[in-house]
Amino acid sequence: MRLVLFDNTDLGWGSARRVNGARRRREGAEHAHGPAPEGEDLAVVGEAVGATIGLTPIWRAGALLHRLRGAADAGLAASSWTEALGWAARTARERGRKITSLQAWGHGGWGYMRLGETRLDEAALRPGSPLDGALDALRAELAGPDALVWLRCCSAFGHTGQAFARALAGRLGCRVAGHTYIIAFYQSGTHSLRPGEAPSWDPREGVRFSGGEPAGAAWSSRTAPNTVSCLTADLPPGY
Repeated sequence: MRLVLFDNTDLGWGSARRVNGARRRREGAEHAHGPAPEGEDLAVVGEAVGATIGLTPIWRAGALLHRLRGAADAGLAASSWTEALGWAARTARERGRKITSLQAWGHGGWGYMRLGETRLDEAALRPGSPLDGALDALRAELAGPDALVWLRCCSAFGHTGQAFARALAGRLGCRVAGHTYIIAFYQSGTHSLRPGEAPSWDPREGVRFSGGEPAGAAWSSRTAPNTVSCLTADLPPGY
């Protein structure tokens, strides 16, 4: 079974959306261990586009398109990781089918992905975290090591996010995928790894530098490494 879920909280128009963008930049700074948090999140889009429209309606349309194309069997608009993970595990149990692919769409940055006000990061993957039980339930419903969990958000696997990628694969016991660049229509730096594997991509991929220091993530482009589009339903071979 293939599932798609997305953040249903990015609805803000005008000043409310700009405030959310500022919050994401501030929180990105707390977790990036470096400058320019706008590169580790979609806060740039928050300034350039989000003041006009949030991304939830776009994700909603994309999830519907996936359903119509047969690329997803079910979808959910979620406001937290607890809700999202619980829904995925429950849907698999109720339908009696293991999950072969789970895509999550939302905002993220180096080493994390956000749904609403909650974060999936290395801390959330540790035993005893608030997501511990939900992660166990999801793992039990995944179709083994060849199942895919794809975080389609900005730069979660970029720079310092490589440690998060390894931890996520180990915690879920399956293949995980993510991006090293800020994503929009083009989604660059698409990489995956399985439990026990080391990231094969350069930690400098998708990173903007200033004065020799990381200054945030770069924008995706058609010519950047391992680029897919937002319309891509399945991870290409070799990615």
